[in-house]
Amino acid sequence: MRNEVSSDPRAYKVSGSLAPLLIVDDDPRICRLIGKVAEEMGLRSEALSRPEDLLHLDASGRDGLVLLDLGMPGLDGIEVLRRFAAVHCEARICLISGAAQEVLASAKRLGLELGLDMAEPLAKPLDLRTLQGILKPLQSTGFHRCPTVIDLAAALEKGEVVPRYQPKIALETGESVGYEVLARWTSDEFGEVPPAIFVPIAGEGRLMEELTGTLARRALEEIGGRWRDASICINLSPSLLEDLRYPDLMEGWACDAGVFPSRVTFEITESEAMRDPKRYMDILIRFRLKGFHLSIDDFGTGFSSLDHLYRLPFEELKIDRTFIRDLADREEARVIVGTMIALAQGLGMTSVAEGVEDAQTAELLREMGCRLAQGYLYAPALDPESLERWEELRRPGVSEPGHDPGGPAVDERQGELNQARRA
Repeated sequence: MRNEVSSDPRAYKVSGSLAPLLIVDDDPRICRLIGKVAEEMGLRSEALSRPEDLLHLDASGRDGLVLLDLGMPGLDGIEVLRRFAAVHCEARICLISGAAQEVLASAKRLGLELGLDMAEPLAKPLDLRTLQGILKPLQSTGFHRCPTVIDLAAALEKGEVVPRYQPKIALETGESVGYEVLARWTSDEFGEVPPAIFVPIAGEGRLMEELTGTLARRALEEIGGRWRDASICINLSPSLLEDLRYPDLMEGWACDAGVFPSRVTFEITESEAMRDPKRYMDILIRFRLKGFHLSIDDFGTGFSSLDHLYRLPFEELKIDRTFIRDLADREEARVIVGTMIALAQGLGMTSVAEGVEDAQTAELLREMGCRLAQGYLYAPALDPESLERWEELRRPGVSEPGHDPGGPAVDERQGELNQARRA
């Protein structure tokens, strides 16, 4: 249920009040080129090429897509990213630059850490087909206004927000060992609403307790009824860790569903757990005393402190996808991920890699000693029926025409799975 930054270009959100494409580049020729390509695709665009224009840019209501030049005189792209983050800009941002690849990658990671929705950067000189590819989703965006707290509250009441389950895989054996619970909202008005949009709404609108409770109760019932031995991971907002009742509430819900606490892991984002550990320590300890497990989520992106990691009762360390996606291509990523895995091993914790999307990355992680992995290589977040079928097809001796029974993704409805990957 975490605030996921979607990698799916269909997640662009366009309100209709502004041009869906904003081009920020100090070279007017680049602005004209991109604007012409957008026009040929039937898209409205707006271009800013003067530093003084950027000083007066109000990005608070901006959505859609922003193509942002990284190296501009006066006010460079990094300063613009910080300004966008300060006003909670909801647009997807694609950096364009002729800078070295490692500079682009670092700038993108900064944007993600600032809470912005960052697309893969575009290197200059621009490739026309790549540019058309990143603009294409703007032609079919389904948002005409932004969802509000009222919309989300109504969706929770109507049961539109539901849990989906992404398998966690043991890298040594290939077996599924549990499932992470991820929130999905399918709205009659908005269509598929990405968690990156509705989870912050829940936090700002004081709906996080209702959202988490709705997902947890339903997930416990579904998992308890279908997979008696499976474990599940539920994301907890830090705001819930201030409620002394919460360990008792979760214990009661698990008991009602017939699920032992030992089958449930709660994931807490590193940035919050490390910010003020004394604030949450009593509740975290109570969870452990009741038999629940604890995982520190998105490790490496927040306020890491080895002292706090040593003192807090975590048993699992989840390595953030921002490091995993570069593992096969960048030595720096391999060094950092290897250090995290060694840290987990040294502290007696289980290491989990998020966002594993290809076999090469999975093999590298296995060789490094990482215990578990999850990602689109194995399966997206699935509804219970699809998950049951996925598990069935992974059993030894079960196969269907045209499918490799040993492969990581073996659902016969591959088209549906591919679509689900982008949800």
